[in-house]
Amino acid sequence: MFATWCPRRLLIGALMVLQFYAQAIGVPVPTQFFAMLPYIATIVVLVLISRNPDTIKLNAPVSLGKPFFAVS
Repeated sequence: MFATWCPRRLLIGALMVLQFYAQAIGVPVPTQFFAMLPYIATIVVLVLISRNPDTIKLNAPVSLGKPFFAVS
């Protein structure tokens, strides 16, 4: 949901892993800020993508919501 089925947006979300790298190299930022960063980013992304539901439907896979029947 975070990327609305768009790989480029998923890459941006994956950059949140940099918080662990920043803590490891000793960036002088409180650990509480790094702990709340994923939650704030998720809220911001959900607010931005919920503004236009047509965009979400446009990027959705065609088979979403259809039952899968395995044929052997």
